[in-house]
Amino acid sequence: MRVSRIVPWGIVTILVLTVTFSGVANALEAPPELSSIAYAVYDADYGYVVLEKNAYQRRSIASITKVMTLLVATELVEEGKLSLDAKVTASARAASREGTQINLKTGDIVTVEELLYATALQSANDAAVALAEYVAGTEEDFIKLMNNKAEALGLADTHYVDCTGLLSIFSNNFSTAFDQVRLLREALDHELLRSILGAPDYLLQSQDRRIKNSHPLLDVPGVEGGKTGATTPAGHTLITSCVRHEKRLIIVVLGARSREVRNDENEKLLEWAFGNLRTLISNEEVLTPVVIPDGVEHQVNAVLASEFAVVAATEADLKYGTDIEILPSLRAPVDRGDKVGELVVNRGGEEFVRLDLVAQQSTGLATWLRRIFNSLTRIFRGNG
Repeated sequence: MRVSRIVPWGIVTILVLTVTFSGVANALEAPPELSSIAYAVYDADYGYVVLEKNAYQRRSIASITKVMTLLVATELVEEGKLSLDAKVTASARAASREGTQINLKTGDIVTVEELLYATALQSANDAAVALAEYVAGTEEDFIKLMNNKAEALGLADTHYVDCTGLLSIFSNNFSTAFDQVRLLREALDHELLRSILGAPDYLLQSQDRRIKNSHPLLDVPGVEGGKTGATTPAGHTLITSCVRHEKRLIIVVLGARSREVRNDENEKLLEWAFGNLRTLISNEEVLTPVVIPDGVEHQVNAVLASEFAVVAATEADLKYGTDIEILPSLRAPVDRGDKVGELVVNRGGEEFVRLDLVAQQSTGLATWLRRIFNSLTRIFRGNG
């Protein structure tokens, strides 16, 4: 790396030499060959698709639909508009919904919390409908909330006509692998929903029994949770979030021919992706000194708040350029870990991601005499 110069504030440009990896230990693995109709590997930290097949093709997604059902409801809980303890009376319509169920009967009383967990862990269609009706009055009105949320998130190739996923693209219920990884990324930003999706089991007190999470990869290291699905039009579907080495990846597989293939290919993509994870800049590497004019120490080192690591499908994915932008008018005191600027990472001539730069050490407010000394030091060193 080469720093153009040190300045008290403004923009410091850094030339970062292309980073490549060679040798057996760092050799990139070729992507696995899979039979599923569509899939996507998504870096949830930086917001980009690492690897995909038909990821932008509209398809039936089966019960992955319920991620949106859960998101709409949990946001209302977080906003104080819906109570987890609220009592819900199951309607005849909810109790009669076909497919996977927790066997609600007309008139059964359950809580909102129970319905959330049953929808997520057991993919219970009757629970999803009961939840939708309680939240919005009717399932149809709840579906409007789902589509409004999809529009707000920019999910341009997603449309819902039911809250369970039983209906297919032939009924105008569809999405894409690309939209679904972005939806799960949003869902995981909500602590309540993240805890629900990752729960191994849950006690349904109204039925005096414990239900287990149906996600097949929960025992895989780092897996946070996700959602399963299966219908004849959709095939078998699975979306999974996994965090390893402080990197969150989301994997979705759509249109697998069987449950076993779906599970196997989802895990293959997960292992391939983390196997090709490369750290390009560590959070211990000093990227530039930053002048603090009134600090006891007149400069601090800038380092990344967290390492810059990417999943690479090819060697070209390891080539980046960077610029550094230092916050204007930095003044003491500066504590270790305080933000001092941003590393702007570019790929292919376009901005790829911005990463926070933080102070590696602290500096207090200097006396006037010390400030004069620091100023003279900078002048004599040519950094004035």
